[in-house]
This record gives sequence, structure tokens and C-alpha cells, in this order.
Amino acid sequence: MSPASASIRVGQLVQLTATLKDASGTVLSGRVISWVSSAPGVAAVSTGGLVTGVAAGAATITATSEGQSGTTQVSVTASAPGQVIYYSTNFNDGTTGPLDVYAYGGGSCAASTAYVDPGSAHSMKCTIPAPGGAAALQTWFGTSKLVGTPNDPSLDQDLFEQVRFVLAPGAAAAIGGTTCGSSNSGSQFKTHKSVYGQSGSAINGWVMSEISPCSDGNIGMFSEAEMWRNNGHANPWPGTYPSLNEGTVYDVVYRYHRYTAQGCGTVAVWVNGTKVMDLACASYMGTTGGSSAGLLFWDGATYLSGGLGPLTVYTLFVQATNYPIGAATPSP
Repeated sequence: MSPASASIRVGQLVQLTATLKDASGTVLSGRVISWVSSAPGVAAVSTGGLVTGVAAGAATITATSEGQSGTTQVSVTASAPGQVIYYSTNFNDGTTGPLDVYAYGGGSCAASTAYVDPGSAHSMKCTIPAPGGAAALQTWFGTSKLVGTPNDPSLDQDLFEQVRFVLAPGAAAAIGGTTCGSSNSGSQFKTHKSVYGQSGSAINGWVMSEISPCSDGNIGMFSEAEMWRNNGHANPWPGTYPSLNEGTVYDVVYRYHRYTAQGCGTVAVWVNGTKVMDLACASYMGTTGGSSAGLLFWDGATYLSGGLGPLTVYTLFVQATNYPIGAATPSP
């Protein structure tokens, strides 16, 4: 097992690796490995060996294959002084917790057991019927269920948001496939938007994540500036074309930082541990556009347009902090 032991904070991740060998020491491949945590309420482990710190304590992670097993000891510590968790939920109780639902066009969200985060009994299943609408999980700072939090936690400090979700089978078919063709010229869907208030396209805000084969090319999923008229560069997510990897977990972390003295903002995005976007400070990045509304995140089945079938997204886990989480690093 590698590593043999690990120490992480609540909300942080560590990837474990189990190497299988035969009696002569030859490495074996293609074997099925099962992963179990002795204390999923402390450290939860995914089917691929990705461990998440849930609460302070200790846990033993065991990997088993063909009757043989190995272990890693994981220690989870509480957040350090000065570290803030603005919200965090794995939807274990079947509710949206600190989030609301924003839906129109027949979109809806409900608890599901089809896909779940390690240690949780439920996820949130959000579905938009064709031809389009929204079924987003909404996080709105300073209002609704987050009254008491800052309206904009990105002001002169890093703000990190982490989302784990699954695109349900049929996601690609909802937009007529991941390749541009005559039948899907106007088809697209989004899984994230970060804006100020319930704003439309390119009015204010930070970043959006989406797929739009005919307007942005055959590149699969990508992230780009919400103010795309200022910067329309698409930053592709690796390994999402031609397949969207339906039924597998995406672990996405966003970093926001608005520098008030300089009048600009920066944003970075990591997908499954790989940095896909890191924009230099720009005046349009994080602009409020004159809005006094708090920062708002939409995740899940955020938007479907020109749909040829229904879009379903399962959201497994969400959190926001003022310290790095997952693969993310602090602003320079």
C-alpha cells in the first residue's frame, strides 16, 4: 500500500495505491480491488482508493483483492486556526442541507441512492427535460440558508469550492453527442456557474463549466470565463472527448480571489487533480457588474439548451473553504 500512512485535514483528499504482486514479486494488473474504511465517518474511501477527511480521528483503509489485503493508517485533523468551512454536505440525510434548488423549464432535484459519496447514503439527482431549462443546486452567500456568511468570501482572500458529481448515462445523448453535427448545432449543457445574484449570461461573475460542441468545438467538457465576451477561451477538461465518462465521478475544485486594490480577480480550476484553468488577474474576472447581491454558485444540472433528451446530474458532495482543498493550491 502506498502511502503506508497519511495525515490529512478535514475536507482534504489523499489518493491511495495498492500494488498487487504474485509469489515471485511480479506486479499483477487488471485485478479488482475493493476498498473499505474502518471509520467512514472519519475518513471515507471511494471505489478507486481516494480518501476524504470527514472528521477528526483515525481510520484504517483496507484494500482487498483475491483474498489478499493491505492497509493504510489515516489520521484526520480538524481545520487549523483561521481556516473557515463556509458550508459542506454529502447529502447523507437526503436533503439539500445548506443549498437551495433553482429550477425552471420542468427541471427538478430529489434525493437519490444511485450514486453516493463514500460514507453517505444519498446524493442529489437533478434532471432537466428536453429541450431545456435548469435544475441547479444553488449556494448563495449572505442570504437564504447562508445568512451570516460574507456576501463575497473571495474579497482579498482565496475562496475554494469543491464539487463531486456524476453525469448520468444519457448526458451525451442529451446534446446529440459530443461531436458537432447538423442535429445539435445549438445544443449545450452546463454543470457550474459562479455569478453575483441570479444573473444571466455574461452579466457578471467568474467561471462556467460546460459542453457545447458546435460553438466551442469537439473538445468535450471545458471551463471558461463567465464574461466570455471578454475572454472566450475554452479550457478543456482532460479525457472528456469523445466520451463524457458517464457514470464516473468528477472531482472539481474552483479557486476565486478578487483583489480590491488592483480592481481585478483571478480564477483557477482543477478537474480530477489536474489544473485545467488558471487566469491572470483581469478586471472582468469576478466583476459584480454593479450588483449588490451575494456571490452565488449553481452546480449540478445547471443549464440545458437545445436538448435532444433529458440531462441528469448526480451531485455527491459540495463544500467551500478559505483554505486549499483537494488538489488546489493557494493563489501566488
